[in-house]
Amino acid sequence: MKKFLNFALFVSLIAFYACDDGSENTNNTNEYTFMDGNTADCEFGTVSFLMGGQTVRVDINGLDVEVLSGADKIGAENVEIVTRRGVRFSAILDKAEITAPDDAPFNAIGRDGYDPLRTRLEGDTSKLPTFAFVRDNAYIYVGYPGDKDPLYPEMEGKTLMVDFDLEDDAEVPEYLGSALSAIGMFRWKMVEYINETTAGLFEINPEVE
Repeated sequence: MKKFLNFALFVSLIAFYACDDGSENTNNTNEYTFMDGNTADCEFGTVSFLMGGQTVRVDINGLDVEVLSGADKIGAENVEIVTRRGVRFSAILDKAEITAPDDAPFNAIGRDGYDPLRTRLEGDTSKLPTFAFVRDNAYIYVGYPGDKDPLYPEMEGKTLMVDFDLEDDAEVPEYLGSALSAIGMFRWKMVEYINETTAGLFEINPEVE
């Protein structure tokens, strides 16, 4: 009888875990609404800022989601205006209590290592967007980085990406090229923090050796 009861208990436990829908498991991605709701609810919702040698991390989850303009690249020099659901950088910076001079250069390094400042711009910080431009125009949305993502396909539809709430070339400052297509290098992908070794990083007034 004792052996039978132990076996029955074992079967019951197996059935329980097999039927468990994961409602208590915070890693169950089916629980997340990402940017579909009124507020952000992302599986990987933390971003990191580096300024003056100090790193500040902030969780964007819970911040208001808005419908914003964006741009998809069409050919070499053309873009198509689209709409996206995202969280404005102004709200993220406010939550992180980050301030900087309006003209401070702003860079980002994706968790795939993409870094326009130290590659395409050859370390010239004057060619970066300013803190004010990013604060007033940029936002974070959830997107699909594609198979260049080191974590493809795990992060498809989960990764945090950057775009700008702009619709016309005239809204792009002259120092950034006066065109929506010219700021494509600053539409950073894969900017979320996953762990200490896999994370994007926003740099405010970056130092270049």
